[in-house]
Amino acid sequence: MKPALALLLTAIGLPTLAAGLPACVQPVRFTAAWLTDPQFDHSKSAAELDALAGAARGPGTQLGHVVVKTQLSVEPQTTCNGLTVRLDFVQPVLRIAREMPAGSCSHALVMAHEQTHVRIHQEIARQFRALTYPWPDRLGSDAVLKYARQQLTRLMDAQRQFDSPQEYARGRTACAGEIPRLITPAQAASRTP
Repeated sequence: MKPALALLLTAIGLPTLAAGLPACVQPVRFTAAWLTDPQFDHSKSAAELDALAGAARGPGTQLGHVVVKTQLSVEPQTTCNGLTVRLDFVQPVLRIAREMPAGSCSHALVMAHEQTHVRIHQEIARQFRALTYPWPDRLGSDAVLKYARQQLTRLMDAQRQFDSPQEYARGRTACAGEIPRLITPAQAASRTP
């Protein structure tokens, strides 16, 4: 399922370069925290996951999703005249709809899909760390933060690409049709007054 992502930008009092320090070999460094194992939640129904996903919702019913808030900050480097851009992952949560019984084929399939989203986030962090700021003569915090935001958006597109029609079709036919059998009765029950 599509991960619901929130992008929080921390740019309170954007830092300025420190006078008197030597120039940094790398004027802008990109760092990223390691994505910790997400908290697991199996308490919500597929309908509740649909509501939580909102506009980020993919096609069909949400069987699971990974929610990871990201936070960007720009800070002055402490040993030289440059900036550090930091990507943090805040409150990662992996949810699987409670209609998928623990230990079932459907639960394992949805878990594997959502764990792939977690691995994609880890790869995004690795790629973020490898970024190079292309305009060393424009080291203002606003410009650096704008560039970091654009690059993070570009990297996050990997999540959308993973949620392909083929990936969703695989879920509908895997486990001998278990998922449609579990979800259809639950959907009907949620529509009954």
